[in-house]
Amino acid sequence: MLSGDSLKWAVDFIYNHSDGDLFPKIAEIDSIITYKDEFVALIEDKDLSQFPPGACRRFIVPKDEISYRQATQLDPQDSIILTAIIHQYGIGIERRRLDRNIVFSYRFSPDINYGLYSAMNSWNDFWTSAFRKSSSFEYVLYCDIADFYNQIYHHIVENQLIESAFPNQVMKWVIGLLESTTANVSRGVPIGPHPIHLLAEAAMIPIDNSISIQGLEFLRYADDILVFCDSKQTAKNSLAKVASILDKQQRLMLQRHKTKTYTVEEFRNLCSDMIEDRPISKEEDEILKLIRKYSGGNPYRTITYNEISDEDWKSVSDEIISNIIYEYINQEDVDYIRLRWFYRRLAQLGHPGAIEVSLREIAKLSPCFANICSYLGSVQSIDEERWKYIGERLLELLDSEDVVNNEFFRLSILSLFTKNRYINHFSRLVRRYPTSESFVQREILLAAYQNSAFDWLREHKENFQGMDPWQKMAFIYGCSGLPKDEKKYFINKLSLKRPFDIILAKWAKNI
Repeated sequence: MLSGDSLKWAVDFIYNHSDGDLFPKIAEIDSIITYKDEFVALIEDKDLSQFPPGACRRFIVPKDEISYRQATQLDPQDSIILTAIIHQYGIGIERRRLDRNIVFSYRFSPDINYGLYSAMNSWNDFWTSAFRKSSSFEYVLYCDIADFYNQIYHHIVENQLIESAFPNQVMKWVIGLLESTTANVSRGVPIGPHPIHLLAEAAMIPIDNSISIQGLEFLRYADDILVFCDSKQTAKNSLAKVASILDKQQRLMLQRHKTKTYTVEEFRNLCSDMIEDRPISKEEDEILKLIRKYSGGNPYRTITYNEISDEDWKSVSDEIISNIIYEYINQEDVDYIRLRWFYRRLAQLGHPGAIEVSLREIAKLSPCFANICSYLGSVQSIDEERWKYIGERLLELLDSEDVVNNEFFRLSILSLFTKNRYINHFSRLVRRYPTSESFVQREILLAAYQNSAFDWLREHKENFQGMDPWQKMAFIYGCSGLPKDEKKYFINKLSLKRPFDIILAKWAKNI
């Protein structure tokens, strides 16, 4: 059973922050926020078995220049329900975890402004604490669990949810959702959705407890485990213990090339490299200070152009931002984690200074692709003609060798056309529609709404039944621009049973 308060919180959170860090925000959430109370009433206190999981979608997303991960975007109704579940019952998991000064990752503390988890700087806190703790030891063992999220057994999650006092019906719905994302294979949790992090942390509870019982001095952040040792032999013994615990508990393995024993001097250098807020130059430091000045240190707050003084805005030039990005990508070993973080800060500011360098160097910046697209979507204070130019460049990128073979890149680029009518070039997107994959067609349908191409949408009504669930959502969303009687007649003939679809249809008819 889900409370109305948790469902409302989930809707507001996803509307404000999206359903995860990797994928474009789902446009149709606009309809749910408009009729939030009615949507909540369709789910609140109902048996969750009435709401079987919908269709998720998966894309291969780059982590760096040579490694990738499979990311998942949940059906939007599932995303709301899962977020509401974690909001309502997540405290049961949190209470069973080791102290926050041992396990730093994803500490449950829901806040509508910041998300489901507490510390904005938990990654930095982890490495800062590790730096301090290392001063009392001679060696530090760094263990990294191989492919952690994809190796989590569903029955481990199930057991931990039971121990965390999740109601049986809620637990079954969560496990059913996980199984739906893995084609009924009982292993692996989706990478991408915000609430999944706490489920992964729940799976680590027995491992954390076992490491602690063994008497090891350790800190952990997600799949990174640091063990502090008095000697090289102690480090060797600790590695054997950790490896044994991981195997016996959940058949997990350590990643060979990242698991390593460091001297204290080596480790303290590593800590300095790992801390995010380490500007590459004085110019970057000045930009970050400016962002903190107007955001109040909130990494999720978007700063509007009107808030910023003319003097401060002019102090940030295209050349300065371009130089900072070039400093990063010209390094022998590019720090993509830090560069992605910098793009997220630029997205808060919305300054156009990174547009040219990002489009020009997209091949080198591919691991930052999602962040670049989010940044481009945030840009403020440029005229309509420049947006059209950006649209031209984006269309050129769609046909480039680096993008044409990567579905996630194409999704990210096309999503920009769905959010900004000034990018335009819709006629060129239309030519792609007949021969494109379903996820591309969905973005073109959403772009049609943005560009008021309702007459073109009308031509596809007869194809509606053959569309996949994600395309159908986009088409109903786009139908909102058709003449009132026409859209009502079309929508009223549809057999819609899921609360998300019912509310989306109501919004489309009434807008």
